[in-house]
Amino acid sequence: MNMTDTTQPDIEAQFSRDTPAFAATEWDNGSWSIQQWLERTAWRTLKNTRYGRPPVETGVIPELFTDPLLRQVYLIDVAVFIGGEKTSFEAVAGLLRCAPDEASQIYLGTQVMDECRHYEVFCRRMADLGVPPAKRETLVKRYTTPAVRNFYDLILEQVDKGDFIAGSLAQNIVMEGMAYPLYRYEIKYWSRIDPSLSQIIRGAFADEAHHVGFGEAMIRGHLQGLDADRRGRLRALLEQFSGLMTEAFEQVINHYIGLYQECANQYMAVMGDVEIFPGRKMASVTEEDQVRLLLAEIRQEHAARAARIGIA
Repeated sequence: MNMTDTTQPDIEAQFSRDTPAFAATEWDNGSWSIQQWLERTAWRTLKNTRYGRPPVETGVIPELFTDPLLRQVYLIDVAVFIGGEKTSFEAVAGLLRCAPDEASQIYLGTQVMDECRHYEVFCRRMADLGVPPAKRETLVKRYTTPAVRNFYDLILEQVDKGDFIAGSLAQNIVMEGMAYPLYRYEIKYWSRIDPSLSQIIRGAFADEAHHVGFGEAMIRGHLQGLDADRRGRLRALLEQFSGLMTEAFEQVINHYIGLYQECANQYMAVMGDVEIFPGRKMASVTEEDQVRLLLAEIRQEHAARAARIGIA
């Protein structure tokens, strides 16, 4: 090369950017890498937040710290989040070990981080309300109903068996799919009481939506090679989860709906005009009807998701 030649070689053109890093999988479109996770979560979803909330609290009503009823309802919800997220990070960590390909393993590594972060932020929020770890654990156990416990145990049972497809179906389709409309609902429910909690939930919701997208893509790809008997067993597992979901929501109605209704009645002036469901404001829908509408929404999305992956 002529030392006086100022023309620079095109170094970028020398790299093979299109060469895949991992063995090709039919379901992977490139959306599930750690790089994608960094761009989606660390640089966008969590920008300018601390534990998923604004660095400076605004909009929290003072009664959250002075009204025992409001505090109890708030802590019930946060305890439910904590129980679900702990089950999720335990399940996903187990699935990573039995994942059949590198793309799945790498994505599940980012999902473990997501689920651990969710667990951390909800534990932090409970601590913000003055609840230390030992008391927090007591509350989580107290507010985890038998049906919910059975639901969690059924997920972990698939993971313990090392059944990657059944475990992924349980975690990334059923569990994450149920969280999808539930978190969407909770974001609205707490928006006038504690906007920071709504933002924390919104950050988790963004992750859960991505987890469901991964679950659908990956499971749809793997199901193509399964025989009718295996598909039948997976369909039966979905039906079992569906029954536990219904039972769990009925237990919430039987045990806690009175508390929620009393609390809503006291704060209707604050939250009554929140559009809790499309075209339906809080003031026009009883707490029990809200729970039933939420369950119907979960069932509808659950059925649509099962159809998309080819197991309906």
